[in-house]
Amino acid sequence: MQEFRRFVRGPVGKVLLALIILPFVISGFYGYFVGGGGGDTVAEVEGTSITRNQVNQRVERVRDMLRQQSPNINPAMLDSFVRPEMVLDGLVDEQLILSAAEKAGLVYSEEQVGREITGVELFQENGNFSRDRFERELRMRGMSPQGYIRGMRQDMVKEQFRAGFMATDFALPAELNEQRRLGEQVRDIRYVQLDLNALRQTFTVSDEEVQAYYADNQDEFMRPEEFRIAYVVLSPSDYADKVTVTDEDVAAEYEVRKAIMEDSAGNTARHVAHIMIAVDGDRDLEEAQQRAAEAAAAIEGGMSFADAAAKYSDDPGSADAGGDLGVVSKGALPEEMDEAIADLQPDVVSAPVITDSGVHLIKVTDVAEKREMAPLSQLASQIRSDLEQARAEALLAEDVAALEDSLYEHGDLQTPAEEVNAEVQTTDWVQLSSLPAPLANPQVLQALSTEEVRREGHNSELIEGGQGQYLAVRIAEEKPAEPMPLEEVTFAIRERLKGDMAADKVQTLFQQAEASIAEGSDLDAVAALFEAEVEEQGGLQRGGAEPSMEVVNGAFAQPRPADGGTGEVILTRTGNGSLVAYQITRVEDGNAEPLSEAQQTVALRELGNVEGQRNFRQVVAMLREEGDVELFPSRLSPNAGDAQ
Repeated sequence: MQEFRRFVRGPVGKVLLALIILPFVISGFYGYFVGGGGGDTVAEVEGTSITRNQVNQRVERVRDMLRQQSPNINPAMLDSFVRPEMVLDGLVDEQLILSAAEKAGLVYSEEQVGREITGVELFQENGNFSRDRFERELRMRGMSPQGYIRGMRQDMVKEQFRAGFMATDFALPAELNEQRRLGEQVRDIRYVQLDLNALRQTFTVSDEEVQAYYADNQDEFMRPEEFRIAYVVLSPSDYADKVTVTDEDVAAEYEVRKAIMEDSAGNTARHVAHIMIAVDGDRDLEEAQQRAAEAAAAIEGGMSFADAAAKYSDDPGSADAGGDLGVVSKGALPEEMDEAIADLQPDVVSAPVITDSGVHLIKVTDVAEKREMAPLSQLASQIRSDLEQARAEALLAEDVAALEDSLYEHGDLQTPAEEVNAEVQTTDWVQLSSLPAPLANPQVLQALSTEEVRREGHNSELIEGGQGQYLAVRIAEEKPAEPMPLEEVTFAIRERLKGDMAADKVQTLFQQAEASIAEGSDLDAVAALFEAEVEEQGGLQRGGAEPSMEVVNGAFAQPRPADGGTGEVILTRTGNGSLVAYQITRVEDGNAEPLSEAQQTVALRELGNVEGQRNFRQVVAMLREEGDVELFPSRLSPNAGDAQ
């Protein structure tokens, strides 16, 4: 059993499991496979586990989105930008929000989700919801309808919770005026600057000083180890031209799909209305059943179903529309409702039906014609593509299995590659920190850093890469770290020493200027100390960058000088190490010109949105602080489970 578990966790097992599942997906039996967890738990949030697989799936989803937006993005930069730790942090916040929303009693019914789904343009054909299109689009994204619906419900509940804070905040005209007064305020300053880079050029460094620094700091001037990496890649695209699908194959698969559709009880669409009596914090199941009985009695006594829905139904999306849910097919509503609808005759009100949402009275107002399978001519292209993909992945699985075994059996990479008709490729001299594609991913770097590959010269294990690729690596040649010649680093050493001298001078002048200002010296005295000229900068605005962000931010942090006066002299360092002394000479408030009524309305709305976002960030921070959260970041590593 342990060997089987190890096999399933490996890349070969994953491919073969995918091939086992694929025929069911093609035939429409997706319901048995609902996307979800698996993998080691990397966080526990309010009793709910977040797994490494969930984090990795979200990481790849975000990276794929960024690749689509920027096809030429550097893979290494993408990997460093979208990190599992960052994504895990976001997933924890999402789960905290979901838990808080559920504790607050927020719900989004399956009926509401059904209406949302039927309105998604991606799932429509000729302007109407298409069950086939819905299934096909989800299958292409590796999702099941159950998983999609569950995820949508959770997203909408979280959105309700967010909206409770972000969409309900508001701003008052007085607040807007104050924001405009401060936000549009401008300030003028006088300043003097001691530029570190300019000061650096006033110093000279002798050859002897360069040589001495080079000798005393040899470790700083080592050329890193370099390697030539041999690798073999198996990619799904390599197998596309190795499979054939005949017209007979397409026709046979078409007949299979057609038979499934014709045998399906969901092949008939019905126009449905319902009355939902919710079970929530205010009403238990027994009370809901009693109210449903009242509604049924009212209908039996002559009240129309539409009027009864308006009076009794708790479904806000359909109560005012006569309870109308539109035309639905099997699977669009909860299973209990599907079963009841299948047995209902038109215009007959069902017995009470209990679902997770509450108690329902259902009425079928019309039965649509049975759906007909689109002709083979329309579906042939998609069926051929499905079969080609399945057969290509079957060939890939065979070679993946063969390559995985061969990597252990042979002491070289060439023999395993030849067994699967693959080519061994070798990089130029590279550093492990800057591997080229397709090696630029953390799994390859981790494999190259293992003792077996790095020191003992073995083949790596088979590595699962992106876009369905599998690869193995081996270090072909190694060039040890070595000292860089003095002539290559002379300029860098000379500039560093000049920079150190300039930094020492700046520090000395900083201390002298600080003492001088404390004794009451003005800006002109500081300028004389710096041997620089006093300059003026007018019209500073918040967030500006001239003469530097540090000066602008500092100027707006200072109190307003007395009328006709100037502010105190402030000393600050900039990001590049330069020194600036400045003082405020004038402050002019914003809000000089009044806004029109339309502008005022828009501005108040925007300010309310800003406040709402700020408040919601505080809510999430509070949930993070007070919530039951336990993180296991070390388990984010793919081999964490093996180490435990």
